[in-house]
Amino acid sequence: MNNYKTILAFDLDGTLLDSADDLIDTLNILLKENNIPSMQKSDVNDLVGNGALSMIKKAFKINDVYHTDINWEPLKKKFLKIYEQNCLNKSKLFPHTTTVLEKLKSKNYELIIVSNKPEFFVKKILNYFKLERFFSAISGGDTFDYRKPNPKHLYETIKLTNIKDYNCIFIGDSINDALCAKRSGSKLILLSHGYSDKNINNMNADIILEDLKKIPQIIT
Repeated sequence: MNNYKTILAFDLDGTLLDSADDLIDTLNILLKENNIPSMQKSDVNDLVGNGALSMIKKAFKINDVYHTDINWEPLKKKFLKIYEQNCLNKSKLFPHTTTVLEKLKSKNYELIIVSNKPEFFVKKILNYFKLERFFSAISGGDTFDYRKPNPKHLYETIKLTNIKDYNCIFIGDSINDALCAKRSGSKLILLSHGYSDKNINNMNADIILEDLKKIPQIIT
């Protein structure tokens, strides 16, 4: 059995990664193909957080194009195909990301990623930014049969680390992160630089931060 560990579970989009431009650009290509008005980057908080299908449905609904006979699955597949080409065009790490992860890793914290983004894209993006070396387990929205806010998404990701005795701190930016943390009994840090469509001050976070910089100091 491993020694007792503090596990830090990170969300990706809106927490470590500023992916808004690439997500909106991808969505707008899909919308244009379907003769639907484009969305703006300022709409990202209302769209992001529950995966591609949810994002598409919300955009259609905002534009009053929402019928029971819409076949959503081909739209989702097309979105993901476009995003595969676009996901690294404009996306960038939020300030202090690499430095903070380095500090946390050096202090022997166990780091994991728990994202609702498809696992393929999570790993592709982490590899591109050379972040995969920090994480002992990585999961996306399709890794298991459930996703955030279901706490099983967190539990199963932790199982991949083979750590039995731990306490967990969840670091995210949205209601899905908040609910996952609270339902799993984890401490919760929320970042205000993310993509929440709800007021994060009402999510019972243990701490709310403007950026990642102070996380090593606060956790210590």
